[in-house]
Amino acid sequence: MKRINSILGVIFLLTFNVNATTWFPAEHTCPICKHKHEYKEIESYGGYIYNWPSKYQYVYWPLIDLPSVYCCPKCNFTTYMWDFDSVPENRVDTLTKFLSTVKLEKKYKDYIDIPMTTRLEIAENVYKILGRDNEFWCKFYRVLGYHYDQEKNKEKAKESRLKSLDLARLMLSDSVYSGQEKEILFIIAAMNNFIGQKDSALIYLDKASLLTYENKKWKEENVKGLDRYLTDLIKQYKEFIRKEKEDEG
Repeated sequence: MKRINSILGVIFLLTFNVNATTWFPAEHTCPICKHKHEYKEIESYGGYIYNWPSKYQYVYWPLIDLPSVYCCPKCNFTTYMWDFDSVPENRVDTLTKFLSTVKLEKKYKDYIDIPMTTRLEIAENVYKILGRDNEFWCKFYRVLGYHYDQEKNKEKAKESRLKSLDLARLMLSDSVYSGQEKEILFIIAAMNNFIGQKDSALIYLDKASLLTYENKKWKEENVKGLDRYLTDLIKQYKEFIRKEKEDEG
């Protein structure tokens, strides 16, 4: 009986971890006020994260997960987890002045308890001070739109997706992103779909399907890997939208 229970326990764990992501606690020091606090860092994940439903917004884990945006509990300095540990010295004073204007509704024990959109709204202003390119902002507003949607704020979700859409269009006409049109058209399609323009989304998916992704900054194997992924995802997305349209009657 004990052996059966052990086997069942192993099966349960294996099943439970098939799509699991895990985090571990780690201390980080705020680069603005030097306050030390415990945050969460990535421990494990798998390729399955690229097949989760958020792929239809071109948003992926860990940015769909609450621990991924750090917020200092003392001064409210907020960024994605990978940008948190340091900032350019010439931006500290400006950031300090901005953060002095940030007031949260209440005191939170854990940064994860602060609503994700609240953290991202602070981060939006932080990144404006730090300076980022159109590709960053296109992704940022997709992430923000995703989390507004999760919090059932449809109006702000649409507003964020429209911003992402506008930035994607700018990228499409920018030679800096030459070769990446397949990905950009997919983003345009995704944002169109999530603002209710399904027919437009299908048109852009058709355009994207005719292209091959290129990126001279990447290794060839990575470029080919993303191209294959996009090709498959475009096919899935067309089916996804058509099914939605059928369900809507």
